[in-house]
Parts: sequence; structure tokens; C-alpha cells
Amino acid sequence: MEIAPESKAFLVGLFTELREDLAERAGEEAGGASRELATLEELLATLGRPGGISADEELRRYVAELARSTDESNEYERVSLEHRALAELGAALAAP
Repeated sequence: MEIAPESKAFLVGLFTELREDLAERAGEEAGGASRELATLEELLATLGRPGGISADEELRRYVAELARSTDESNEYERVSLEHRALAELGAALAAP
């Protein structure tokens, strides 16, 4: 499966920022930050390779957890409900 260029650029930027934040903590914390830093390095390398994306199970778990925590912190469910409700209201108000 291909990743759109704008999505790839976003992901590279996101993982680069996370890597920079973690690089400071990796020296201070044992284990966790270092493992996450290695995972981010692998994701960046995977996104930089021509062709396919790595099918590594650890990378899939990391990305799934990152998506879940991002949705939670950005209140995705609430924002989706707000958007849907306002779109429905707008359509109902526009209907004859």
C-alpha cells in the first residue's frame, strides 16, 4: 500500500519531532525512551526507503498506540461528533 506524499511528509515531520524530544530523555531514562527512540529511527528509515513499508509487528503496535493516544488527546470522537452534528444541522437548515 502506498502512502500519499503529503501523509509521508507529515509522518516524517511527526517522527522527527518525537525523535528529537526523546533523544534528550533517552540518556536520562533506562529502557523505555531508548526503545521508543529506536522504533522512531526504524519508522523514519522505513519511510525513507523506496518501495514498500516494513511489516514489522513492533512498528505496527507502536503506530496503533500512537494513533490511539493521538485520538484520545485530540478528543477525536468529540470533534467528529461536533463536525457531523453541525454538518447535519447545516444541511437541515438548508433543506426546503
